[in-house]
Amino acid sequence: MDNHILESNISVISLQEEDRQRIARDLHDTSLQNLTHLVHKIELAGLYIDQDPVKAKLELAVIRQNIKSVIDEIRNTIFDLRPMTFDDLGLKAAFERLILLFNENHLYEMEVEIEEVSCDTRLVLLTIYRVIQECFTNIKKYSNATKVTFHCHQKENLIVIDVTDNGKGFSVEEVEARTDMYIHFGISVMKERIKLLGGKIQITSEVGVGTEVHIEVPV
Repeated sequence: MDNHILESNISVISLQEEDRQRIARDLHDTSLQNLTHLVHKIELAGLYIDQDPVKAKLELAVIRQNIKSVIDEIRNTIFDLRPMTFDDLGLKAAFERLILLFNENHLYEMEVEIEEVSCDTRLVLLTIYRVIQECFTNIKKYSNATKVTFHCHQKENLIVIDVTDNGKGFSVEEVEARTDMYIHFGISVMKERIKLLGGKIQITSEVGVGTEVHIEVPV
């Protein structure tokens, strides 16, 4: 087998395994921990039933609301596995849904410009979607930003995307030099995905100013 093909296949397999680890980590950090907490609350409500029925009912009402939240978390995880909007309506609608979920608590001032882009290969569009998903994850977890800008448009045979934030920023060189940071892992995955598409990604960041991610992918 050609060495280039072998390296590409290994990269794809590696990315698939990293996706599985990300999903497992997300489920453990959110849904699984919340369900474990709910088990304890149900046991507590059971103790109250005979002694204080009113308090038991209040506990059960809280549990019911928490279960709804867990259902929403699992539904979002399923959406991440296969964004239905992407399959049905295209990349623009998928990005709009992703941004809606990203800013559901209205923590960020958003500036959004999204054009519908055309590409015959669904895998290319899905890969781009995963990279942007990672961008938003990094912003939410690490940036402390208050303003986020997202622009997506097609320029001749290129899909061009810019994601910027006004967060705390970081030293790209220092992060890339380390192997024990999740943000390093995320940046590596983003670069590998864009590389497999024959595109280019540039990440610039300044401490105290913010971060910009510029992506160009041929279609």
